[in-house]
Amino acid sequence: MMHKEKYEDLLLRFAKELHEIGVTENIKKITAAQFERAPNVASCGTAETVKKFHYRYDGYAIEAEQIIKLTLKKCT
Repeated sequence: MMHKEKYEDLLLRFAKELHEIGVTENIKKITAAQFERAPNVASCGTAETVKKFHYRYDGYAIEAEQIIKLTLKKCT
């Protein structure tokens, strides 16, 4: 079995957990595109900023980001 099929099976198997963490459809599509280019790759992944907050006041700045990272890899 190619890594691509195994990874797709794992994504489906853990779809609920991935949704709860905040993995977006865009991240899934980017990962799927990586599999299309190289179906037997040992690992792939992507990251996306899903929420961002930036505020400035009186010479100070507050910044916060929520970044979701999805990595799929073959462990030996």
